[in-house]
Amino acid sequence: MRFIFIILSLLLYNLPAFSQEQAEYMNQTTRDRINFANLNINNNATLFSIKGPAGTLLGTPYLDTTWQAGNVKFYNKVGMSLTTDSLAGVPVRLDLMANEVDVKAGATSIKAVKASAVRYVDMNNAYGSVSRFINVQEFQSEGQSLTGFFEQIVAGKLGLLMHPAVYIQKGNYNVAMNVGSKDDQLLKKMDWYVARGKQVMKFSPGKKAVLELMADKKDQIDAFLKNKKPDLKSRDGLFTTFAYYNTL
Repeated sequence: MRFIFIILSLLLYNLPAFSQEQAEYMNQTTRDRINFANLNINNNATLFSIKGPAGTLLGTPYLDTTWQAGNVKFYNKVGMSLTTDSLAGVPVRLDLMANEVDVKAGATSIKAVKASAVRYVDMNNAYGSVSRFINVQEFQSEGQSLTGFFEQIVAGKLGLLMHPAVYIQKGNYNVAMNVGSKDDQLLKKMDWYVARGKQVMKFSPGKKAVLELMADKKDQIDAFLKNKKPDLKSRDGLFTTFAYYNTL
């Protein structure tokens, strides 16, 4: 009886070690089978991940995907004869990501011109009028490095400019939870600037900011804002306010 008790004690004592060895053997066997099929698994790596199609980049780099009739003014002469520095009445569009002006030269021919070679572009807009896009290097800004063009919303002693650009918003896909999107998105942002002569500075629209900018005509502008109540967060509201200031 004592002999049987000793045997059982030895078995129970060695059972945890046997179980651990068995688990290690099974894990190693699994890894060996996977590795045999040319799928190398690091011992410390997560064994599986969720398989699926890769994400794509959504959105468009163009300010407007529609070709608009426009005139392009270059810094230098262009063409074989080098006798002109402009193109008139050509379909154009702005590529904000590549920082280029696309010119449609034919049914299937598109010429891309670096923005740095273009002084300005006049083109039809969605508001039924013509917008002028002026190269940012025509202006001076403190502490900022800008590329591309300013859209000139209002010209005058106090100019109103908009700087269009695009940026990439990364996908928020979570592998472990299998939620979110793998797709990155191209999003547009429009920053406001004001210009006094060739000097520009960034501008955050609002009543306080407008009154500070137009402090030399504060009483007239304050009265205008109270009577007309323009929406100073909108393009139209800012246009009417800046245009009125430039008449004073």
